[in-house]
This record gives sequence, C-alpha cells and structure tokens, in this order.
Amino acid sequence: MIPTRIADRYDLLAPLGSGGEARVFRARDERGGEVAVRLALGDVKSVVSAPPLVANEHWVRFLDAGIDPQHGAYQVFELLEGRTFGSLGGTTDAGSWRLFVDQSLNAVDALHQAHWVHGDINADNFILTAGGWKLLELPFHRFETPAARSTMFGSIYTLAPEQIDGSQPSVRSDIYALGCLYYRAASGRWPHDGNSTQEIAIHCLMHPADDLKGETQGLPAPWCDWVMRLLARQPNDRPPSLAAARQLLAEAVA
Repeated sequence: MIPTRIADRYDLLAPLGSGGEARVFRARDERGGEVAVRLALGDVKSVVSAPPLVANEHWVRFLDAGIDPQHGAYQVFELLEGRTFGSLGGTTDAGSWRLFVDQSLNAVDALHQAHWVHGDINADNFILTAGGWKLLELPFHRFETPAARSTMFGSIYTLAPEQIDGSQPSVRSDIYALGCLYYRAASGRWPHDGNSTQEIAIHCLMHPADDLKGETQGLPAPWCDWVMRLLARQPNDRPPSLAAARQLLAEAVA
C-alpha cells in the first residue's frame, strides 16, 4: 500500500520509480510546489541530510531529509521533468553525444571535487531536461548502506571490473561507469552484455570491450579511442581524474 503523507508535509501523488533501496514518488509539498520524495525500502535508522559544500548546475537539487515515524527514512529533492538516459535508447549523433559527455563530465567532476564518489552511475542517473543533462542521484541522496550489502551493488552494465571483484567504489570506477554510458550512447549497446547478471559480470572480468570504432559510424575515431581509455580494465590505465579525462578529450579533437 502506498503511503499518502510523509513527515506531515509531503502528500504523495504517484510513483515515479523504484530501485534496490528506495521508491520515488511525485509529491506535493504543503508549503508550495511539487517535489520528488524518496522512501527507503529497508529499515534505515538515519539518512545523510547535507549535500556537499559545492553545488553544480547539472545536479538535481537536494531539499530535505528525515525519518517519518510511520513510513521510515525519506529524502526530498526537486522534481525534474524530462527523459532519463536509459529511457531514450538507441544511438545519438555526434553533437548530442558530445553535449551529454560534456555535461555529465561536469556533474561528476564537481562531485569528485567535493570529495564524493558516486559508486553507481547508471543509465537512470541522468535526465535530459529543458536546461540540459542533470545527475539525478547523488551520494547524499542515498540512504545508509545496509550492513548485509555486498560491495557489488549497482547496475551490472556500468560496474567496473574491480567492483565486481569486491573493491570499493573510487574515482576511477566512476570514470569507468561514465565510459560505459558514452559507449552505449554512441553504439546503442553496452560494452559488456549477456543473458544474466552473472554472464555480464564474467564477460566484463574476462574480456575487453569491443573497440568502439567498429560499433559506431557517428563518432570521430579519436573520440572512440578516448572512450576505450575510460574503459580500461585496470584502474591505473584509466585517467586519474575527470579533469585529466577532459584534457585527453580536448587533445583528441585538437
């Protein structure tokens, strides 16, 4: 049963989606306007309620968080209208691809500059709004990590090989995840695919992704090579930061 009111303030109107740890609803704030309310699925004792000290035009705006006595942990953020990267599907032309790359690099680099690692960048994390691409889910919008959760938590299509092997998320695993999104935007397919989570994980661990140059006709070869650099299987073979990645892309088109 869908709860109807949270924190004696937010009236839930309709579900927007759900994931492994929360459900998201369109809601009306009694103090004015519509918002998105995220409810934890599990028994969460606390929530991270403060955003990083910096903000970015390509981040969703954090508004509120707390614990509802009846319905548990919740978080509130601005309601964005648009389509997620995952819902768009297919390939993009070079101009649209570059816009997505530039704005997503901007968003995640700002996150890293604020000393946060995302850890689960995936196709549903970016939404195309009238103002451009925005990162929907930020670390401070996540609930406390359940003690029983394994380190391999997230979208299998964008998990870095080291995360599948049990390593904690890092700047370089975020870079790998972005490379997966850029590969899919250019080719219409993921770097690693399969009929099950296990098949995809094994392929990611055992085989390099097919060269993007052979999977797309829409991007210049240097751009394709740049994406493949982000998808290096060994973390140390990827750029050390998104600033470095951005510089490599600039050099590729010079």
